[in-house]
Amino acid sequence: MRDKKTKMSEREILAKNLRRYRQVKGLTQKDLAEKVSLAKDTISLIELGKQSNPGMKSLILISRALDIELFQLFMEDPESLTIKLIVSDQNLRSLERLFDEIVKGLDGRQLKIEFIK
Repeated sequence: MRDKKTKMSEREILAKNLRRYRQVKGLTQKDLAEKVSLAKDTISLIELGKQSNPGMKSLILISRALDIELFQLFMEDPESLTIKLIVSDQNLRSLERLFDEIVKGLDGRQLKIEFIK
């Protein structure tokens, strides 16, 4: 069992996120493989963390098929997103309105905002 302080490898993160996003979309490995013209076994190997180099082209096609950004496949905690901004007092109200709109589009995911003056 993995210690909480031990970081997952990129391959493990990719495996976990691919499986999660695929399941959220209601796709089987075969469905996704057909959408991106890959073998089902390739999708399976990526999800098991056993595909050493899935290739950028394949990952781009997968992210498009899942309707996510490519970076989301590699986020250790895709449920949270941290944005750091340096703002003046003058722009704070505008940013509050902007973040209200962003939060509406998060679909229940967490957003951590850190303001630095």
